[in-house]
Amino acid sequence: MLTMLTTALLMLSCFPAVGQAQSFERRAVVEEFTGTWCGNCPRGMVGLQRLDEQFGERVILVAVHSGDAEPMVIPTYPSLVPAGHGVPSCNLNRKGYLDPYSGGGTRGAFHYGIDVEVAYELEQKAEADVKLTAQWNDTQQWDVRFTATTTFDHNSDDAHYRLAFILVEDGLSGTGANWMQENYFSTASGYADSQNYTDDDMTFWRDAAPRVENMEYDHVAVNTLGIKDGIAGSIKTPITAYSPQVYSSLVTTLNVKVIQDKSRLSAVALLLNTQTGEIVNAAQAAILPYGSDAVTSVAMPSQPTDLVHDLQGRTLSGTPTKGLYIMNNRKYIKNR
Repeated sequence: MLTMLTTALLMLSCFPAVGQAQSFERRAVVEEFTGTWCGNCPRGMVGLQRLDEQFGERVILVAVHSGDAEPMVIPTYPSLVPAGHGVPSCNLNRKGYLDPYSGGGTRGAFHYGIDVEVAYELEQKAEADVKLTAQWNDTQQWDVRFTATTTFDHNSDDAHYRLAFILVEDGLSGTGANWMQENYFSTASGYADSQNYTDDDMTFWRDAAPRVENMEYDHVAVNTLGIKDGIAGSIKTPITAYSPQVYSSLVTTLNVKVIQDKSRLSAVALLLNTQTGEIVNAAQAAILPYGSDAVTSVAMPSQPTDLVHDLQGRTLSGTPTKGLYIMNNRKYIKNR
């Protein structure tokens, strides 16, 4: 049986020595701009759902709701809503706007194709790694403490990088007309899109009413810190290759009216290049209880290996469910 001291020693042993070259896992961030009032936006929901199924934790999804009558709009994100692009649209690692369903149109305007651009992005070399832990900072669950560890693959005297943080919530719902999703893909709507989008993944929306009740909205951004330009001072100079930097800050939930259920919140950290505006890399983590041991939340293998154990040190014989585990001698949270 593993003791807490043994576990702590094992966690420390897995960090590479300073100066040791590493390869970093790249994650893609899809910021989707959407609204309940937008009849074309259901295709963006389908696009995000398929990306989640296809790429899992390597893709971080953020749904940014906008509009005057939109119940999930927050004041910090509208500055990034793409003027002239409309909704639905998405920004992939802030490198340019795409349709959140068809992407750049590789498979045609009316077919799922955003995965082509996401897969290409995931193949690119990551110049930096981001790891994130998130924990309630108080028993009242007013503030979440984000702690991001960044590691670069190069030396630099110019820190043109900053971190940004997002709180994301799944399962948002409500009653009333503003919570109903407008749906131009309904065969009852009479719109052309009900005839154009014929793939199986759009079946639900073709069969649904022109306005859909009892919706649940996932990946919704409910609060942010430094979302546009990053947090000043979050990355220090000089940057030393393979020497981790740690930055910690609070993101509040106090008086954030959009939040419905704090147990469904998760934390996202973005590493921004302030010269290009692009997202260099990112991480997402579950929010740990106040006073708990901080652990890193990253992807686990879909199939267990002989190095995956529960906290009692027992080797798992099946696919791990959501929870806390030890993999490769290190604590991990599996979020899905």
